[in-house]
Amino acid sequence: MTYDQWMACLCLWREARGSSLAALTGIWWVLQNRLASPKFPKSLPAIILQHNQFSSFNANDPNATKFPIPALVGLATPLDWKAFLDCQTVVQNTLGADPTDGALFYESLPEKPTSGWWTELVMTVQIGPFRFYKATS
Repeated sequence: MTYDQWMACLCLWREARGSSLAALTGIWWVLQNRLASPKFPKSLPAIILQHNQFSSFNANDPNATKFPIPALVGLATPLDWKAFLDCQTVVQNTLGADPTDGALFYESLPEKPTSGWWTELVMTVQIGPFRFYKATS
């Protein structure tokens, strides 16, 4: 696994561990769509670590200090490790075409963003507990 893939797996795991493969795939496509967009950084780590873009990497988020350590070490549950392996499956394999229709953003339900970032966007799809968005134009 490359560093870029590991960072993507960590992002998926922190943002959506325990979610379905379909939901993880949606978030993976958001990363891929951002990588293809001229409006975002040109590497997966830079996209993931971009300030205030993925909340699980914000210093004040409880997930920011969590890592998927194999259960054999005794620091994570077997479910955490299985969830990381699911993320690895999504990142290292093509699981179909983009189910988000080009989404660059998503939100986790039932939370509603307070900054209003979503007001200039159109929702493309809901997959599990996630709503995906892209620009209206």
